[in-house]
Amino acid sequence: MPRTPTPFRRAATRRTAPGCGHRFGAAAALLVLLACAACAPMHSQAPQPKPMSPGAGATYDYLEYQALLQQMSKTAGASRMSPEAFARTLALQKDAAQALDRVIARESSASLYMDKAFLYWNQEQANEARAILTEGLAKYPDDFNLNASLANAYLMENNLSDAAKVLSGYLARQENTGLRERLGQLYVDSEQPEKALETLKRIPVKERSPEALFQLARAEARLGRRSTAIAALKKLVKENPDHLEAWVEMAFQQELDKDYAAAVATYAQILELGAEREDIRQRIENGGGEGREDIRLRVVGLWLKLNNPDKALDTALSSSGSKAFILAASLLFLNENYTAQASTLLDVLASQPPVPGEYFFYKAVIAHDGEGNPQKALQFLDLVPESDPHYSQALQFRIQLLYSLGREHEAVALMDQGKRLYPGQSRFPLLQAGYLMEKKRLTEAKAVLVEALKDRPDDEDLLYQYGAVLDRDGDRKSAIEIMRKIVQKNPDHADALNYIGYSLVEEGRDMDRALSLIKKADKLKPENGYIVDSLAWAYFRLGKLDEAWKHIQRAVTLSKDDPTMWEHYGDIARQSGRAAQAKKGYQNALKYKHEDPDRIKKKLGSK
Repeated sequence: MPRTPTPFRRAATRRTAPGCGHRFGAAAALLVLLACAACAPMHSQAPQPKPMSPGAGATYDYLEYQALLQQMSKTAGASRMSPEAFARTLALQKDAAQALDRVIARESSASLYMDKAFLYWNQEQANEARAILTEGLAKYPDDFNLNASLANAYLMENNLSDAAKVLSGYLARQENTGLRERLGQLYVDSEQPEKALETLKRIPVKERSPEALFQLARAEARLGRRSTAIAALKKLVKENPDHLEAWVEMAFQQELDKDYAAAVATYAQILELGAEREDIRQRIENGGGEGREDIRLRVVGLWLKLNNPDKALDTALSSSGSKAFILAASLLFLNENYTAQASTLLDVLASQPPVPGEYFFYKAVIAHDGEGNPQKALQFLDLVPESDPHYSQALQFRIQLLYSLGREHEAVALMDQGKRLYPGQSRFPLLQAGYLMEKKRLTEAKAVLVEALKDRPDDEDLLYQYGAVLDRDGDRKSAIEIMRKIVQKNPDHADALNYIGYSLVEEGRDMDRALSLIKKADKLKPENGYIVDSLAWAYFRLGKLDEAWKHIQRAVTLSKDDPTMWEHYGDIARQSGRAAQAKKGYQNALKYKHEDPDRIKKKLGSK
């Protein structure tokens, strides 16, 4: 399981003036004398003060920096709430940096550059901190803290590559086992496992810490040597049973190895460790690994992969019973068609009033998909109150169910209700336009979409549907303009790319561009049968029958009941000498109600 790189701990720096310790008492005395002088009677001519020595000046400026730093700490907390406090914090930061600049000009040291960088040590000012550390390294290239902190500054920006360069440069000049371990982890995290192994294996075997051994195992896993990695991790947790990250990585690798039973046992061990040790429990919950509920959810999924829904249900029922967990686990059962277990688990929510709207929604899905009982599904959906955050989804589901039951008037009434209740949502105008298109009431469908687009002119779903209506109404030129507008705003809109590409194929022009657009759409949505059909048809029109046949077979597997797709299947099969398959394609085109059955029958009758 991928791990997020943990930042270096900032090395402790002295908070006294560097190099000025033996003069501090003298400086304090000087300040007292100055204060006393201010209280004394004035002479007719004040004596001229002597210039401050460089050492005393450095001490004074460093004390000023410390005072400003304390003020920054006080104002920083209020900066999030008050623009005035934020501006004050920035002003104090600037003054503190200038005070340090004066110290550096008199008595430069690596620790002073660390202090200055620390002023800017936050995500928003990482560039400034990095510039200061780089300036310091130009003077003190072998300083450990400056090198480690510069690497950490790059990590704040998730720049693993430059962080690794800093560390590798330092290690080329002098050895440090801690930094070598860290560099190895960076190489693993940046998908360079070979470099990670090369780096970590330079640590003598007897000096390798548990962290070094852990990173070695991760590198082996990412090189595909999973069995070696798992063996190393088993040895590591045997000797260091509280190494939580190693347990989690081992479970993940066992999952990848499809050794689901072993993964279940490892996750069980992690949960047991959390139950026995409060410190490990805190690490599980706070990011040292997955949370306990997340781990239980993975175990549920693994038991389902092992075809043991009863064990999966026992695991789910042993959870805390939180709504988020129950819903997520129920969805796992539903995805594997274990509707009875999903229903049992959902009933936990019903025992804890108030019953959330998701309970009724999921129960409706079970009634419809698992039991084939749309009427029962409607009864559950009727129980979702209008005040529930999920009422919109319930309303959409009710519309679809009513329409499938032939209760069109009720479905249409709910579409209007949805538009009134949720004027900011595009889903209800889309449902209404889709219904009108199916009824071939294209003028009304266009009117619905035009009205919706007045409030949401850049809504991609509305624009795409509007383009589809224009196409259906015979205005392909305007439809293509709409699709181009969508692609201009979103170059990765797969459906619009497919539409433009398929239109070019149908017109027989700019075929290379058409194929390129459809290929991109297929890459974005590889499981979309309509896009795959377009790809097959493009190859067919280009005369590349082998490619066309390969893709049309994939298309009808993804979308089994589209009559136009089956016609294409028949055409490609016939052209490539597959008579039996051609007959099958045309017969299915008729079976699924092709809009031009006479044309299909004519193709069936031809040789």
